[in-house]
Amino acid sequence: MITSSNAQTKAVEIVEVKAKKKITFYAINNTDTDKEVFFKVDGKGFRKSSYRPVIKRIPANKKVLIITLIPLKNITPDYTYFFSFDDKLQELSLETSVKNWKELDHLIDKGETIIFTKDECAKCEKLLGMLKANRIRHKAFNISKNERYRDFFWNTISKMKRQDVLISSIPIAIVKGELHEGLNLISFIEMLKK
Repeated sequence: MITSSNAQTKAVEIVEVKAKKKITFYAINNTDTDKEVFFKVDGKGFRKSSYRPVIKRIPANKKVLIITLIPLKNITPDYTYFFSFDDKLQELSLETSVKNWKELDHLIDKGETIIFTKDECAKCEKLLGMLKANRIRHKAFNISKNERYRDFFWNTISKMKRQDVLISSIPIAIVKGELHEGLNLISFIEMLKK
């Protein structure tokens, strides 16, 4: 009996290894060039938060540990995962350089996701990291570093007839023309992904 198989190996594969007390995910690069892998698990029943995506460089023809998840005791974990890869994942977060008011106002009119941040703001950095990791397009404006961006912030708040907004509320987002403050980061990211 002659068998022939025309199986093609995927360029990058994810291998899931289930052990008694952990689930481990590996990325295998089957190509001759390095690849960057974006990997995200959505699930319940783990000690480690599953909303945190992982971006790792996988050397050519190598197997690399991506993430290890530890299930909670007496709970059956429920999860799915997503991954993508490329030679180099593109940067989607843009610290925008804008020349005039018209361009800034146009961003809101187009329904862009705009994030106002400031220096020495851990929540701002975490939000920007989560947006980048989840590959959500946005424009970030640090009002501490650029007077034009600070003026844009106050002008935008004023146009929305909001006088109760404080700088301490930052990070503040404008999504499709709607102001979002006092952000619960996880809920906000989930809203943007819909």
